[in-house]
Amino acid sequence: MKTIYPHFLIFFFASLLIGSCSLSYKSEFNKQTLSKIPDTIRYEKMYDGHLQGMTTDFENSLFWSHTTQLVKTDLNGKILKVVDVQTHHGDLEFYKEKIYVAVNFGKFNEEPGLADSWIYVYEPDELELVNKFPVQEVVHGAGGIAIHNNRVMVVGGLPANGNYEKNFVYEYDLNFNFQKRYELAGGYTYKGIQAAHYFNNYWYFACYGNVEKGFVPRVLKVKHTGENEMELVQTLDIDWSYGMIGLDNNTVLYSNRTLDAMAIKSELF
Repeated sequence: MKTIYPHFLIFFFASLLIGSCSLSYKSEFNKQTLSKIPDTIRYEKMYDGHLQGMTTDFENSLFWSHTTQLVKTDLNGKILKVVDVQTHHGDLEFYKEKIYVAVNFGKFNEEPGLADSWIYVYEPDELELVNKFPVQEVVHGAGGIAIHNNRVMVVGGLPANGNYEKNFVYEYDLNFNFQKRYELAGGYTYKGIQAAHYFNNYWYFACYGNVEKGFVPRVLKVKHTGENEMELVQTLDIDWSYGMIGLDNNTVLYSNRTLDAMAIKSELF
């Protein structure tokens, strides 16, 4: 006997299937696409401010934040779209078909009360603003963001008054309800943390350097211990402070102030 399914059940199961597909996301390139990414990606023009971060859809596009512009390029750096944005747009993250940018309209690297921290959300095709969320818990200025398994980590500045020997990482859910503030031991880093990314089973937090003041650029390699703690696993004296993308488990794309309008590929240490 032929089984007849009610229309609402067909619609229900189809909705579940579509929903599960829309919630999937990539976290690395396939080998064929990765092989096409050049070792050096040069920008076609300079923008206001400086590069704050970069991210990718792990398919065809790269996205760059330049303080007052968001830029979309192909994997070779060819410009596809540029939009002007309010200063200060910082590091950014592509996650589940949206671009999330750490934004601060107040002062950076000051005591609490002077920052005005937000996350702005853009759609990736035309870089149109679709949502924004306050993250006022980031009291020294939101400057970086990383997302993995629906857990959002926001990082930012740090006062240089000598009273701060730890960095702070602020966790949110995808609706930007505040969950927890983590404290990372390891000493003061110049102006806190600038860029964040999750790959290769670790959170990576990149920090500026200032040779004149005695600070070297650093990357903090961090893992979750259990559900609600973070542990600093390693401090690396490398400079990824203008952004980083884990292309796969062995390769990273990064930029910093010493690179002249470019990002370069490197094997992991």
